[in-house]
Amino acid sequence: MKIIIPVVLLLIILISSDSFSQAQNGQFVKDTKSGCLVWNDVDAAMTVTWSGSCKDGYADGSGTLTWFDNNNIVATYIGEMQKGYVTGKGKYIYEGWGSAEGNFVNGTLQGNGKILMLTGGKLEGNFVDGELLDLDASYLNKLKKIDSGIEDTQEIYRGNGTLFYYALAPQNVKGVLVLLPSTGEGAENVISCNKKLMHLCYDNNILSVVLSTNYNKGLEADTAAMNFLNTTFSDIIKKYNAPADKFILSGLSLGGENALQYTEISRSGKFYTSIKPLAAIGVDPPVDMANLYDRAKEEIALYTRDSANLTDSKKAALNEDYFLIDYFDKLYGGSPKEVPEKYVEGSQYSLNHPDGGNAKYLIDVPIRIYTDPDISWQMKYKTRDYYHMNCVDQSAMINFLQISGNTRAEFIPALGKGYRLDGLRHPHSWSIVDADECITWMLNLIK
Repeated sequence: MKIIIPVVLLLIILISSDSFSQAQNGQFVKDTKSGCLVWNDVDAAMTVTWSGSCKDGYADGSGTLTWFDNNNIVATYIGEMQKGYVTGKGKYIYEGWGSAEGNFVNGTLQGNGKILMLTGGKLEGNFVDGELLDLDASYLNKLKKIDSGIEDTQEIYRGNGTLFYYALAPQNVKGVLVLLPSTGEGAENVISCNKKLMHLCYDNNILSVVLSTNYNKGLEADTAAMNFLNTTFSDIIKKYNAPADKFILSGLSLGGENALQYTEISRSGKFYTSIKPLAAIGVDPPVDMANLYDRAKEEIALYTRDSANLTDSKKAALNEDYFLIDYFDKLYGGSPKEVPEKYVEGSQYSLNHPDGGNAKYLIDVPIRIYTDPDISWQMKYKTRDYYHMNCVDQSAMINFLQISGNTRAEFIPALGKGYRLDGLRHPHSWSIVDADECITWMLNLIK
């Protein structure tokens, strides 16, 4: 049973059930009752039962496949099997989490499908390799996945061994919008979240591309990520005859950091860049790494004092804070107090630095930062105040740029606009970007 499903449900399952951490290699296991063989690439310790027929010793035809962990049901599949694989129409039910329904090929959703979560979330549409890839048919047919030929030896993308990018290319390319994923986010999810914007880009002769970068370090310390970005941008220029001076970089969270930082590096001369972006968009990115570190420390202290009463949302935030502290300690070699210059170098903006740190390289660049500053949501679900939200540093950065003379630096508070692809409310989401207004802004820049 190869469970490849969109990031939202996958993360829930992986975080909450050790049994569903995918193994590197699979094997056939026997139905404990009939001895019928079923493919298992989840956990060798799990057992199965199959109610349908066997053909040449393998589960085949229609029936019910049930997965057990220590005699507890963890998943049930009702539908078609072929030669021991979940292949055909059917429905998976994941105990305690939700269900996935549609056409499966070797255990993954392919084509039209639907995922329902007990939290109320819902994903429905076209699935490719278990990921929702939901453009309208006329656009989906034109979407291309380009293999870069670069092996991901440094793990700058979680989910694939070879780096790639998606491209939705009009016939006459007048500009390029680059969309960069957040941490752990699949490229397919980025496409689905930006469905309307990508449609509008195509209709207005703007090439939209999505790159496989969702786990890179800061670009100042990640040569593999910089090499992939530079190589991909050069390939896009050559393959699509795209104007090198009409690239607009955009990204959510980590992707927004990457968009802003690459643009800064292109002006600073510290490292080689294959393009100088025309503009950059940050969708709720953290921009001051020193403040981000300090906030994480404060949140850990707050959450641990109330550890017995933490909700799942707050537990997730606590885990993220622990991860961030450990990650920054390793990346920079210590805390902001110990190595302040490292944090300035790795930040897109430094509040406590007289010249704004790297933000000074954006004084002549059109910059947009979008945020959903819903303080009520943050207080309820994360126990955060304004001092612990990205919008504080974001607004300070844009204010610095405007004071420094950048009349095209914009801070856009999209209050109440943040919703995830599954329909659930979350301020930290792609949906805070208004596609119609954004395309108008981009067209004014590239004309």
